[in-house]
Amino acid sequence: MFDTTNFIINRNDFNINPLDTLEYLENVSEHYNEKKGFSASGKIGDYTVSIYENGIYLRGSLAKNLYLSNVQTLTREDAEKSIQKLSDGLHIDIKKGKVTRLDFSTVIQTSRPPADYYTYLVSKPYYERVLSTNNTLYFNTQKTQLVFYDKIKDCKAKKIPIPQNYIGSNLMRYELRYLREIARQLKVDTITGATLTDPQFYYKLVQKWGDEFKKIKKTNDNMMVKDNIKTPGDGINAYCAILILQNGIDNIDKYINDLKAKGTYSDPGYYWRVKNGLKKLITDYNMKNENVINELEIAIDNIVKNAM
Repeated sequence: MFDTTNFIINRNDFNINPLDTLEYLENVSEHYNEKKGFSASGKIGDYTVSIYENGIYLRGSLAKNLYLSNVQTLTREDAEKSIQKLSDGLHIDIKKGKVTRLDFSTVIQTSRPPADYYTYLVSKPYYERVLSTNNTLYFNTQKTQLVFYDKIKDCKAKKIPIPQNYIGSNLMRYELRYLREIARQLKVDTITGATLTDPQFYYKLVQKWGDEFKKIKKTNDNMMVKDNIKTPGDGINAYCAILILQNGIDNIDKYINDLKAKGTYSDPGYYWRVKNGLKKLITDYNMKNENVINELEIAIDNIVKNAM
């Protein structure tokens, strides 16, 4: 479940000359800055490698480094293979490198397009909810992000091949991103490449990934088929249909009885027309009495329970 994982390799910790690794990089470019002095950058696998006199910085995805794509889930064992591949390519033991960013994620097959679920993920304490595009939802702090996005659309936009077994599927990616102070957040002394392959640490991360989703405030509002909304009037009527279901269909009868008690209409047929008109809204916009968010809760629960 590892994706983006950045490392720093301090010169003093490794007793190396960072510049010696230049020969192992592709697409090398050299730079000079009066403050930072000489530096260089290049690529190794999926990783961008920045070399300074005091150390080496690696930014990339362990999943893409091994699979060339992050559609497939990177297991703990696969993470070890990816780190070893990176170590072999750079001729440095990346297991000793300090992790400076860590994304933990997987894809979840859903019955509907991922964007249909975002409305039901309402808020999270101390996090800012940001719907950056129709296909991507963030919950942000300065140190941590939770991200939900449409992986199929992401692949198409980036021209990444979609695995054969996922063609025609709806794929939601849920990522827990630790952007800084990772060790402090996870209450450990330090996190290195070797830490990532430790079974207990991996299990702890899976639990955190699941727990952070549980902390999101969710609504049990009922799903509507958004394809039926074409005009402003449709939008208004569909929203009314949501409110009807939130309050319970039985409340339509209560509402009609209240109108009758007040003698609202002189024509008795009007009460029947109002009642049937309100019920018709639900069928017109394909409203269904189903707990939409329950599908995600079950899927994430199963991933956490089966973590190895």
